[in-house]
Amino acid sequence: MSEHFEPACRRMEWLDPFYKQVWEKAFADGIPISGTFELTPRCNFNCKMCYVHLKAEDIPRHGQELTAKEWLRIAQEAKEAGTTWVCVTGGEPLLHPQFAEIWQGLAQMGFFLTLQTNASLITGDIVDLLEQYPPRQAKITLYGTNDDIYEAVCGVKEGFTRANDGIHTLMSMGIPVELVSTIIRQNESDVENMLLYAARHRLKWRPTGEVKPSLRGADTDAVSVRLEQKNIPISLRKMEYFLQHPLDPTRKPCTYCKDYRVGYWVTWDGKMRFCSFLQEPDITVKNHAFQQAWQELLAYEEKLDWPKECKICPARTVCFKCAASLATMSGGLEKISQPYCDKIRQMYAQKKGKLQ
Repeated sequence: MSEHFEPACRRMEWLDPFYKQVWEKAFADGIPISGTFELTPRCNFNCKMCYVHLKAEDIPRHGQELTAKEWLRIAQEAKEAGTTWVCVTGGEPLLHPQFAEIWQGLAQMGFFLTLQTNASLITGDIVDLLEQYPPRQAKITLYGTNDDIYEAVCGVKEGFTRANDGIHTLMSMGIPVELVSTIIRQNESDVENMLLYAARHRLKWRPTGEVKPSLRGADTDAVSVRLEQKNIPISLRKMEYFLQHPLDPTRKPCTYCKDYRVGYWVTWDGKMRFCSFLQEPDITVKNHAFQQAWQELLAYEEKLDWPKECKICPARTVCFKCAASLATMSGGLEKISQPYCDKIRQMYAQKKGKLQ
């Protein structure tokens, strides 16, 4: 393992000093302290930028959802391997047919649980379940502040009304809520209102303009929804910084990820990966022991390198790239996206020329 870089856990200011030491130890020893369980690709929303959502009738073509028994077996082995934090997500995780059994089992194992949901289904039996087994945190996807915006983004009626009701229910239960938003063309005009909504409710809010094409079968048209022109100035500012503080071109892709050597993602059909956006590596945890899958993932992360074109690119010391972003644009981790690379080289030539 190469350690000539600062691991992400050292930049997690939100971590309690004790937990930061725990993460440091996990990084050094390669302990899977943090996991994400993607229960299902099902969702009652049909968001234009989603990379995982599948219609119920399409699921069998892509795989088979893990049962509650399978999830709890994986969870027990993950706990024995050192997992402490677990995020439960989807799709919409509440739509897994055995969600209640899975959630109760995970809670009884003692994990620090985060529930990631669109909040529209926080009613009835789900409320009772969460009152009995509350998550440490609820991470809610907020896509606007009125029903019209939600319909434009998520393709549903009364989406905001239902999500807002769910958010208030969680808050009334004393469950900490964090809001996360993907900003696309359909909700760009409502960004200020989303900020005000978060401020008014005293909630953390993390917006992003990152929209990636799906490699996982979802019907996503990233090109038509992402704010390409708005992201260019951000890319230029990053490039200006890296012209003064060049990147190490020998640093491997996974070392930039916050979950490197400490975290993992388990897909709804039982594959362990380092990133949710990818369709690789093909490491199964459904038919293998968790610890075996984790060791395979660690080995994969160490071996993974940039495409050969990146190693000779003149802009390689200023191109702050994500392996998953490149892969979603090119179709795989060993390929490049020529349009993307051409754009980076053009920006590099432009910025470098101004400094000369």
